[in-house]
Amino acid sequence: MVHPAEEINAVLAMILALVCLAVAVIFFFYLKWEFSSYVKTIDLIPGPPKIPFFGNALSIPLDPCGGLQKISVEWPKTYGHFRRGWFGFKAYIDISCPLVIEEILSSQKFIDKGKDYDMLMPWLGEGLLTSTGNKWRKRRRLLTPAFHFQILDNFFDTFNKSANILCQQLQRSLSVAAELNKTDAEIEVFPYLKRCTLDIICEAAMGVQIKAQLEDTEYIYAVQKYSAILFEYFTSVWSFLPKWMYFMTKHGKEYQKCLKIIHDFTSKVIQERKKEIDQEVATRQVNTEQEDTDEYNFKSKKRRAFLDLMLIAAKEGAELTDEDIRNEVDTFMFEGHDTTACAAVWFLYCMGTHPKCQELVREELNEVFGDSDRPCNLEDASKLKYLESCIKETLRLYPSVPHIKRYNSEDIFLSNGYKIPAGASYSIHIYSLHRNEEIFPDPLSFKPERFYSDQCSERHPFAFVPFSAGPRNCIGQRFALYEEKVIFSTLLRRFRFTYNTAKHGLAKPCADMLLKPHHEMPLIITPLCQ
Repeated sequence: MVHPAEEINAVLAMILALVCLAVAVIFFFYLKWEFSSYVKTIDLIPGPPKIPFFGNALSIPLDPCGGLQKISVEWPKTYGHFRRGWFGFKAYIDISCPLVIEEILSSQKFIDKGKDYDMLMPWLGEGLLTSTGNKWRKRRRLLTPAFHFQILDNFFDTFNKSANILCQQLQRSLSVAAELNKTDAEIEVFPYLKRCTLDIICEAAMGVQIKAQLEDTEYIYAVQKYSAILFEYFTSVWSFLPKWMYFMTKHGKEYQKCLKIIHDFTSKVIQERKKEIDQEVATRQVNTEQEDTDEYNFKSKKRRAFLDLMLIAAKEGAELTDEDIRNEVDTFMFEGHDTTACAAVWFLYCMGTHPKCQELVREELNEVFGDSDRPCNLEDASKLKYLESCIKETLRLYPSVPHIKRYNSEDIFLSNGYKIPAGASYSIHIYSLHRNEEIFPDPLSFKPERFYSDQCSERHPFAFVPFSAGPRNCIGQRFALYEEKVIFSTLLRRFRFTYNTAKHGLAKPCADMLLKPHHEMPLIITPLCQ
C-alpha cells in the first residue's frame, strides 16, 4: 500500500517535471527566435538593450507623455535617428532621418500601412488611409481631382460659416463668465475646436449640416466617443492583446455601439444623396449632353461634397460600391476631424505663449482685411504668408500625426547600410524628425521664420513632413491648410489668446495616433472690441 505522503510527493515531482519541461520548451523556442536571421538583422540596428521576453517594454513609461518623451526624444539622442526597439516579440524600427525617410516615402513600392491600423478597419474599411496596392492606386487617382484648388475654393463659405459660429460660441462662454464676475476666466478651447472641425468636415464630406457647435445628436456623440475610445485603446495594454478580448470589455462594446451609429448615419446619407442626384439628372435631361458633362464631372465648379463626387463617379462607371463610398466618406471624417482640431489647439497654444508672433499675425491680417469684417476668401488666404509660417512652425513642433507606421512584405535594403527584413514594422517618426537639432537648430523654440522661403530652400525636402510625403501623402493637406487659415484668421481678428504658463506650466503633448494635449488647454480669451 502506497503511503499518502508518497503519493503527494510523486504528484509534486510530476508537476515539477512538467514545469521544467515547459520552461525548457519555452526557452528552446525563445532561443530559436532570438538567433533567427530576422531578429539578428533587426538587432544590427542601434537601439536600447532589451530584456528577454519583454524587449524594451519595461523601460517605457505607461503614461502617454512619458512614452512619447522616451521613444521620440531620449532614444533619438542616445541611439540616433535610425533605431530599433522591441515591445515583447514585436520589433519597431523608428526613423527620423530625412535621407532615409525620403528613400522610403518616395517609393512607389513600400506603401503598405502598419498592422497598428487594423483597429481602424472596422470603421474605415479599405478606404484611402488603410488600403494598399492597386486598390489604393486606383482610388487615389479617382479622388485626387476632388481636392483641386478650384473645387476647394467653393468650401470657403463652409469654413467661414463654421468659424463664425465658433467665435459666437466662445463669446457666449465669455459672457457667462462675465455674469459670474470671473475676471481673466479661462476657457478650455479643445472641445470647441473639435466641434467646429466636425461641422466643416461633415458638410464637406457628406453635404450635411449636423450643427455640432449648436446642438447634440446621437451621431455627434458617437463620433466623439469613438475617437476617444480609439485613443484610449492605442495608449493601453489592450493594443497588444487579441482584439476579440478587447471587444468583450465595456469599452469594446461601446466601441461597437458607436461604430454602428456612425455607419448607419453614413449609409443613410449615401442613400438619400443617391436619390437626390438621380432626381437632378432626371430634371436636366432637357439640357445638352455637354452641359450634363460639365455639371457632373470632377471639374465642375459647382460646390459638391466629396460624397457627391464619388456618387457621380460611380454613375459614370467608376468601380465604387456603396460600401467603398462609405469607407471613403468615413476616412475623410476620421482624417479631417480630430487631426485639424489638434493642429488648431496647438496653434492657439503657440499664439498664447508667443504674444509677439500673435501680434505680427494680427498686423498681417490688418494689412489684408483692414477694418473690414468680411469673410476670408482664397485670394486672402494666399496672402497670409506669416500666418502660414506660424501654422507650419506649429506643425513642426506639434505634428497632428506624430508618426506614420508602415509594414513591409519583403526586405528593404537602405542606403545607410541597414536592412529592414520582411515582416517588420517601421515608423516614420515625424515628431522626432521635426525636433532634430541637426536640421532645426534650437528645435524647441517657436520660430516661424524657419519657414520663410530663403530658409526652406536650404533645407532637405523631407525634413518637414507633417502631412507625410511621396505617393501616400495626405490627399487633403491643401484643404486642411485653407481651413486652418480661415479659422485662425477669423479668431485672431476678434480675440487675443493668452496661456498662463506660470499657472499651468508648459503644455505636455501625448501621442499615439494623434498628438494631443495631455491635459486640457485653458486659454484666456480677450475680445479685441469691447
